[in-house]
This record gives sequence, C-alpha cells and structure tokens, in this order.
Amino acid sequence: MRLIASGANLSRKLIQLIKQHSNMSFAVAWASVGTEVFEVIKNNRKKIRQAVIGTHFYQTHPKVLASFVDSKNVKFMLQPQGVFHPKAYLFWTNKKWDILIGSANLTAGALGKNSELMLYLSSGDGYLDIVTELHDQIEEYWSKSESVTTESAAAYSALWKAQQPALKRVSGEYSSGTKSKAPVHTEIMAMSWETFFKKVKADPHHGFNDRCDLIDMIREEFRQKVVFSRMELGVRKTIAGLPNDFNDHWGWFGSMKGAGYFHSAVNNNNYHLSAALDFIPFDGAVTRESYESYIKEFIKAFSEGKHGIAVATRLLALKRPDYFVCLDSKNRAQLCKDFGIKQTAMTYDRYWEDVVCRIVDSVWWNEPKPTEKKAARVWSARAAMLDAIFYSP
Repeated sequence: MRLIASGANLSRKLIQLIKQHSNMSFAVAWASVGTEVFEVIKNNRKKIRQAVIGTHFYQTHPKVLASFVDSKNVKFMLQPQGVFHPKAYLFWTNKKWDILIGSANLTAGALGKNSELMLYLSSGDGYLDIVTELHDQIEEYWSKSESVTTESAAAYSALWKAQQPALKRVSGEYSSGTKSKAPVHTEIMAMSWETFFKKVKADPHHGFNDRCDLIDMIREEFRQKVVFSRMELGVRKTIAGLPNDFNDHWGWFGSMKGAGYFHSAVNNNNYHLSAALDFIPFDGAVTRESYESYIKEFIKAFSEGKHGIAVATRLLALKRPDYFVCLDSKNRAQLCKDFGIKQTAMTYDRYWEDVVCRIVDSVWWNEPKPTEKKAARVWSARAAMLDAIFYSP
C-alpha cells in the first residue's frame, strides 16, 4: 500500500497496470483525450469489463464519447442524480489484483499538472474484501449508466462546445496563452455595486452628472437616429471622442484627438463605421459574434491600417456603455493592473476575452438595476464608467 501524488507517477502506474493485467474496470467523473493513458486504454479496450464515465458540467471531452459509441463495456452517466464523482480503478488477473482510488479522474489535468492524491493497493496487501466491495460499487454505477449512440454523442458534442467559454471563465481562464490574476484576487471583479457606485461618483477628474448627461444624450441619439451615419457631424465626433463645438465633453470616456485616420473617417462619414455599429444591438445581450462582426467591418474603414483598440472601443463604449469601456492610454495601465492582465499586445480577441468577459463576470455588473435615479443612470453605463475609476491624466 502506498500513496501516489504526482500526475506523472500516476500515469506510469496506470499504463503499467493496464498492460500487466487481463481485466480492468473503472469509474471516473470525467475523462479527456490526448493522454498516453487514454490511448493505452483504447488500445486495450478488450480488457475492459465495466467502465463508467461521468459527463457532469461538460468536463468530459466529446471525443471520449465518440471513442466508445455503442460500446458494451464502456457506459456514461449522461443524466446523473447529483454529481457523479468517483475515481476508482480496478485491475485483476486470476487472483492477483491492483486498485487505485482517490482524487484523480481520467483527464489530462489529473495526469499532468493537477494536485491529486491516490491510494494504491494490491493483492499483496491483503484487504480482500475491498475488491468485492469495489466490484459491487462499479456494478451499481453500471446499472445507472447508459451506452452512447452516434446521435447522443453528437448531441453531447454540440452542448459541450456551447458550454466551453462559460466553463473556462468559471475556472478563471479567459484568454488562452496569457497569465493573469485569478478573479478572486482582483479588487474590481469582486467589488459590490455599492462600492462601485461610490467610486464612480468620486471621480476626481470629470463631473459625475456631466458624465451621465453625455451618455444619456448619446443614447437618445442612437434611439432616435438609429444609424450612426444619419447623425450630425458634431454628434458623430462626440461619439467618436473627437474635438468639436457640439459638446464640450467630447473627450470624456476616451479622447481620440490624436487619431488622424479615425478623424478623417468620421469627418467623411465613412460607411464602414456606421455599418460596423449596426452589428451592435441598441439593447439586450451583446454576443461575441456581434462584436467580431463589428470589428471585421470597423477595420474596413482604415485602408492604411491605422485602427486599434482605443478607437474601436471608443465607439463601442458610447453605443453600449453597459458592455464596453474605451481602453486608451489614460486608463489602460490601471485597469489592466487591477484585472491582472497584460496591457501590451492588446488584440481585439484579447479585449473581448480579458476585458469584456471579466466585466460581465464582475459582481457589480450582475446586480439588478437600482431604483434610485442616479444609481440607475450609472448602472445603464456601468462598463464605460470604469473610466471614471481608472482614469489617470
């Protein structure tokens, strides 16, 4: 009897036991593909007597189901009562047996970087009763599980794919390939609505009421005119954060004064700017698909390629201030520091994944709309109002 603590050691032990024995049964909450252990299991599937794999929270990869379609020996818990959560492996040849039981699933994480702990028992240790008990327990799981058909495997795959963005965010993983703070370690994501509202009102650089008035005025323009290209030049410049005589606060929420190509596109009422904004709904949820369509069209307005995050998000923040904040040179450093994300190489994809997704996962963002008038005005522009908190002249 001994403990196995590392994924590498566990992987080696599982492979050894699979090859050594004539029979195996196991019950795990989740499984994934792409590991040496999984490949060895597939190559030795004739040795499997009873295997039960859970699918709760869509943590099991759909290719696992596809690998065992119509299998008589591998079944799945597709609709468990509660969470199906065992991790037990049984191997035997005649009267010799080996057992691994503990915390490790049949996943890449468990067999790699996760912190797991498994108890290893063999027939040489005695404890004969435990073999019978484990057989009986897997048999009970087996009776409640089901084989997957081609149709059910395809349905699970579609559902799995739809759930992946949310599952990554729940685990604190946003953009791929970048290291960042866990959400619990960021001040802004865990901030209550009450604290958020106080911080916005305490804006030391711009007037709180004037910020709200500017947002309300622009929202009314979009409500009445709908299309950006139909608005007067002064209104378009105000929305774009460019100098004009229409509104004194055109630079609030992100001044684009130095963006010459952007200035030219707004002055000339470039069709692509308006067409891009048409992909962003006036109200309701903003999807990643809508955002990506906006970016694709927005870029077309810049034949010289002089576009970027600041100008793209300025327009977004003024049309949908509840979802977007203009990320510019005056707020980028502080905002990225608090979110725990890298401020350099901020791509359009990273802006959505690292900024927007964190915003909509924040405590204050998910609070219901307040009944008090001032608070309600801020709530309706709560993402854009991050500029009031992080602005540093």
